[in-house]
Formats: sequence, structure tokens, C-alpha cells
Amino acid sequence: MRIHTHLFLLLLGLLPSGLMAQTDSLIRFADLQYHSEFERKAIQQFMSQQGDTLDLFLAIDDTMDEKIAAEKKEIYQSIFKELEVKKIASKNMSKKIKLAYSGVHSRFLKKYNEDVYFPEIFESGNYNCVTASMLYAMVYSKLNVPYKVKASSGHVYLVANPSANSIVIETTNPGFEKQIFTGEFKQQYINYLRNSKLISESEYKNKSVEEIFEEKFNEVRDAEFNNLPGFQYYNKALTSLQKNETEAALKSCQKAYFYYPDYQVKNLLYSALIYHIEKCNFDRVWEIDYLAQLSKFENTDMNVVVGIFSNIVNYHLQYTDMEAFCDSLNARLVGQITDKKLIDEINFSYNLQMSYRYQHSDKVEKYVARALDIKGNHHDAQQIMENHLQRKLFNISNPDVLLDTINQLALRYPQELVVSILTEHKLKAYLQKASDSFSKNKSPEGNTYLLEFEKNCEPPVKSKMLNVMIESTYRSAALHYFYKGNKTTARAFVNRGLKYVPNSSLLESAIN
Repeated sequence: MRIHTHLFLLLLGLLPSGLMAQTDSLIRFADLQYHSEFERKAIQQFMSQQGDTLDLFLAIDDTMDEKIAAEKKEIYQSIFKELEVKKIASKNMSKKIKLAYSGVHSRFLKKYNEDVYFPEIFESGNYNCVTASMLYAMVYSKLNVPYKVKASSGHVYLVANPSANSIVIETTNPGFEKQIFTGEFKQQYINYLRNSKLISESEYKNKSVEEIFEEKFNEVRDAEFNNLPGFQYYNKALTSLQKNETEAALKSCQKAYFYYPDYQVKNLLYSALIYHIEKCNFDRVWEIDYLAQLSKFENTDMNVVVGIFSNIVNYHLQYTDMEAFCDSLNARLVGQITDKKLIDEINFSYNLQMSYRYQHSDKVEKYVARALDIKGNHHDAQQIMENHLQRKLFNISNPDVLLDTINQLALRYPQELVVSILTEHKLKAYLQKASDSFSKNKSPEGNTYLLEFEKNCEPPVKSKMLNVMIESTYRSAALHYFYKGNKTTARAFVNRGLKYVPNSSLLESAIN
């Protein structure tokens, strides 16, 4: 299945700017998916404040386990022994910062490489600005050196001892992201800034797209230690997207945003979601969570979410045994959405879609009834319900069963349309019961059913079916009394029938 890629361009410009609060519910802890047991344990223990930060940083490697982590930890701890020998504890703050900086750099950091992750520092000495900043943050924390984490879209670094005497801990200044952010992406980003009034019309007209992108996209923002894992997962998501590994990219984006809910991470998360939704066949019920997550982005077009879900359902309805699966998809999707209007739109669209699918089957009833509960005046839903009820009731020949069925349906479906259909068939049942009674010479019983008919029927009768039955039933009643010699009563039944079917020659012929 393929969802059209233009949705990405349509929706990209709707994303907000600004640093997102940690209370942002776009990604919850329960939403995170793990590539290894070690990663799951490291993240969960870190979140409960019982874990090792080093384990959390090492967990980016999907082959990491307890034994390898212990080896890396031993290598990491060696720097403190070296610094102890140099009596770092006795140094003033400035010397302590510089001594630790040079010691860490000479001990671990051998070669800059954009596409590496934290564990490689202890293997090959390869590093980038993210992994080096993570390492320095851990070391300075251990040495009680205060610092700030600074981040732009393409760079991370530390400011040690933030004050008038602060020292920037700079490792390198990569342009890693520029490999994925094309001119089309940049133009969409600038359009968003303009529409959101985050840049002036003067800036938009007097500066190039490239110039504005470089200025705004790379603005430096304050971050925190707890954001550091997010930077690393962000880089991993970029790498996965470049390889067209959309599911892996999405998992990394979710963790990146969970740790660092910044607007640029949000943009990448959104992109990864769109790309993965486009590739995903949604063969597993839980995969519908991707669409639920897309719906949580503010300003996401409701019709887009409904349309994507409709495409997913259509794809699965190619097969005959997927009704329960589709029901599960719908239930799981709406179960994660809090917007009542969106829930109603999804439920209505789904139930109408299933009504079309099963309109010639008894299965249609539950779906079309749910659709009408949401939009009672929807023409197609009304027509499907009417066709179903007419077919169902016409197929019941026993008037007692018909009346019982009508009573059950009346309790179940109070909609005006349904009441109208049920009333017509109830009248049909009364006429049939009356006709049967007169044919068995049970005239008092027959008259009782005719009185029930008359109490519930408002003339004139437009239904051809009822017109035929009225003529036949009242003629039978009139003939019953006529043949008994009671012409007055016979005439009375003819007149009662003519009230509903005026000028009926069939009724007039009963007593002539």
C-alpha cells in the first residue's frame, strides 16, 4: 500500500516552532520501542533514576550487552585514575576544566567522524560533537564542574563553569544534517517560518532561502544533560532515513523526541512518520499506532488522518477474512485519540465504509447503525439502512415474527428513518393478521387488528404495497359480513377501507 507522498509536503508547513515542554504528550514513555533488551533495561532504569548514564549512552548500539558494557565502563573509569595522578582535585576551576578537557581528548578522542555513536569512543576513538559532548558531560559531572549544554540543529557543545569565566568545550562543527535537508525541505521550512510570522516580510524578501535557513535552522538553544541521549538518537534517525530504513528511523525519532522535545526533532519525527506510514502495510494491529501518533501533531488535517485510515481499511478489505482485523484497527486507533470530533469522523467514515462493503449482508446492520448514530442525516447511510431493513422485513412472512422483530428494532434504533420503515411494516403485519383472522372466521379478532392498523395509520397511504394489502384485507372483511347477509357491516368495512384507498373499485365491487 502507498499513501501519497504529497501529504508530507502538505503537512510539513503546519508544525510549530519553539522548544517543546517535557510535558508534551506527543511521545509517551510507553510509546518507546527498543532494539535490544539492554536498551530497554538501560532506558527504564535511567527513567526510574536507578540506572547508569553510561549504560544509557551505550544502549544506542543494538549489539550492546552487559558484558561489553562492563568492558567499556572499565575503559571509561581509567580517565579518573589518570586525572587523580595529576591531582586534579586540588586545581582551581579553570585549570580543572582545562586539565580534564586535554586528558579526555588525548585519552579517548582520536578521529572525528560524523556517522558514529557513543560506544565507538572506547573502541576506535572515533567521535563527533554529540558523543564527545556526552563524554565530557559525564566527566565534568563526576568532577563537580558546572556546565551548560548548548545545541543547534547541526551542533552540540558544552559551556563549562557558565559565568564571566566560562569556557566553551568545543569539539567540532559538523554539517551532518545538510545531507538530508534538500532545497525543497528548506523552502517548506522557510514558508512555515513566514506563515507563522517567525520571520518578517522584509527578511523573506531580502534574504535567500539558504541564508534564512542557515540563520534560523542553526540557532543555538540551551539544553540539559537529560537531552543528550536525544541528540544521539536524532543522528541515528537521520542515518536510518538516508538508508530508507523508515521503521528504524521512526523508533530512533521517538526516543530522540522523548529525550529532547525540540521543534526540529519534532519535524524529523513528523517526516519519519509520514515516510513510514507510506511504506507500512499495517499487517499488525499495533502498527495503527503510527497513525494515532500522526493525529497528535497540532494542526494535522483531520481529513488526512481519516483518508489514510480509509486507505488502510480498503487495502485489507481486499481479503475476505479481515473484518475482525479491521474492527481491531479502528478500535485501537480511536482508543488513542482524545479529540471527540476526530473520533467521530474516524468512526463515521469507518462504519460507512464497512456498510458499503457488507450492504448485501446482515453484517451491514451494526455498521450502518453506528454511522447513523454519528450522522443521522447522512443520505448514503440512510439509504443503506433503509435497503437493509426493507430486505430484512420483507423476508419475514410470519406476521407474529414480523411484529416481534419490529418491536426489537424499534428499541434498538430510535432514528426517525427507522421508525418510518418499521411503522410501514407494522401496518403490513396488522393487515396480514386481520386477513388471516377473517379467513378463519375469527371476525372479532380480525376487527381488533384492523383497529390497531387504523390507530397507527394516517391517510392518505402512499405505499403501493400497503394500498394493495388495504384493498385486499378490507374487501375480505366486507365479503365475510356480506355473505352472512349483514350488508350494513359489510358497507362499513368498505367505507373504512376507502378512507385509506379512495375510489378503490376493488373495494366497491365487494358489495355490488
